[in-house]
Amino acid sequence: MKTLRFQGYSDDTFGEYGVTNQDVDNCGSCKPIQCLITAGTASLLVVGHYTASHINGGCWVIGFSMESEGDSLPDWPIRLVNGDCEYSPVLEIDVPDRFNLEWFSDCRKVEN
Repeated sequence: MKTLRFQGYSDDTFGEYGVTNQDVDNCGSCKPIQCLITAGTASLLVVGHYTASHINGGCWVIGFSMESEGDSLPDWPIRLVNGDCEYSPVLEIDVPDRFNLEWFSDCRKVEN
């Protein structure tokens, strides 16, 4: 098993910083960034969304979901922990050693 760590930085960069160090910069658009994790037949969608609730700044909201209606959540252990920056939690997901990540911003695939 490997532990993926998803976290946001600044107001525009969300990524996985535990294994791959892949991230996506959405140029401060405040639009969600999505990452689809697949391993074998299992999949999980992770979403990072920077939300500015007031003029002094905002925080990253991080969540996860099934990929499609009718799918089940994989049985991978998932934890939400404090991160190393004050405006983003960290979503930790233990995945099988062989996995793939696909990134999306504004519903468009992003090549890493």
